[in-house]
Amino acid sequence: MEFPQHMVDVVEECKISPPLGSVPCTTLPFTAFDLNLLMLPPVQRLFFYEFHQSKAHFMDTIFPNIKHSLSLTLQHFFPLAGNMIWTQESTIPEFFYKDGDGVSLTLAESTYDFDLLSSNQQRDASMFVPLIPKFSATSSEGVVPLLALQVTFFPNKGICIGVAIKHVVADGRTTTHFIKSWSSICRLEGDTSLISNSLPSHDRSTVKHVKPKRITTNIILMEKLGVTRDTFHQIINKRDAHNTVPVGKVRATFVMLSSDVTKLKQWVLSKEREILHLSSLVVTCAYVWVCLIKARRSASGETDVSANDEATEYFLVPADARARLKPPLPITYFGNCLDSAVATCKRSELIGEDGIAFAAELISKAIKKMDINDETQEKSLSFYISLPREHFSAVSSSPRFAVYETDYGWGKPKKVEFVSGESVSLSECPSVEGGLEIGVVRNKIEMDSFSSLFANTLATLS
Repeated sequence: MEFPQHMVDVVEECKISPPLGSVPCTTLPFTAFDLNLLMLPPVQRLFFYEFHQSKAHFMDTIFPNIKHSLSLTLQHFFPLAGNMIWTQESTIPEFFYKDGDGVSLTLAESTYDFDLLSSNQQRDASMFVPLIPKFSATSSEGVVPLLALQVTFFPNKGICIGVAIKHVVADGRTTTHFIKSWSSICRLEGDTSLISNSLPSHDRSTVKHVKPKRITTNIILMEKLGVTRDTFHQIINKRDAHNTVPVGKVRATFVMLSSDVTKLKQWVLSKEREILHLSSLVVTCAYVWVCLIKARRSASGETDVSANDEATEYFLVPADARARLKPPLPITYFGNCLDSAVATCKRSELIGEDGIAFAAELISKAIKKMDINDETQEKSLSFYISLPREHFSAVSSSPRFAVYETDYGWGKPKKVEFVSGESVSLSECPSVEGGLEIGVVRNKIEMDSFSSLFANTLATLS
């Protein structure tokens, strides 16, 4: 498959800060949840909006409002305007904001095919690279910026809002909270009234660590990876300077209809498996997991009986733990508060006749058993580092975030792309009531196989 080449020209680069004097100098301590995510690459999202207006109108009216509303939003989400530091006085990194700190915002103009980029069909993953914001280089030693933004204007076609955020500072719920607050203030041209009842909570005093020694354990593990107080900023900034978009891969979006979900649930229940909770998420993840495994197997040219069929496969589903902590955290808590359900089994069990039902049983049990307890928290960092990439699949984002409700004043997004890594992204489907969008990134051969399996497997279930 050949993809057209296009240009993206940078028009302006600026730094957007909260209004001067609006936020005091503040330090936020890391929690165990944050520390677990220190070494993950940035989370990147692209929001595509149809916008059939001239460049002059955009520059005179739209972009100034984008900058002003961002400044007002950062007043409440100020850690994003700050940096990650690791002082001699602290045993772990921390977040630090001082007056004048700000977020890198890039304005670009593009001749990309907007309709192709915002479609569901297969597209070269590298086509999205110029739309992804890059973190600004900092002259300060030992400082790591946390958020970068890019607005790309397609004359008379559309607007793309690109977000790159360090996972160590915010999980999906916090990131969505920030983006929706920003879009609300932008849509209302500086009016902050709609977000006044849902401001982020920066209180970390009630975030209890199940085992305080886990912090020390994680630090020891980081040191083994070469991450120390003196090197952490160099390692993280160097990593983030490189593109994290998969090379030689294609990206496509698949839609799971509500009728498909219903049929899957009925089929799984007919197999009389020990399903603890058969939700739409569970059956969708089970279906996608099995299709991914079979596509990888087919693309590798393996025979009907393969030695790799005895390998252990892993499927990870992240979950918000705010409500399950003791005491619980507010839904507006700013930061990370994630636990993960991990389903494991031999590949041979997933590719069998009842593989989808078996996968649904495993995922449902993993989700049901997911609690904040000593075992779960103690193993998280070392366990997830040890997972074999070639036998590991994960879900990113959630339909509960309702990303298609993000309106900056130009209507709802035509398309939202989660462009970080190769995890499977899940969101609501804007064009189909009750449907789900599934974003997948794979090499071309594997993607073709997955497309066929995703489209045809459901019809074979009986």
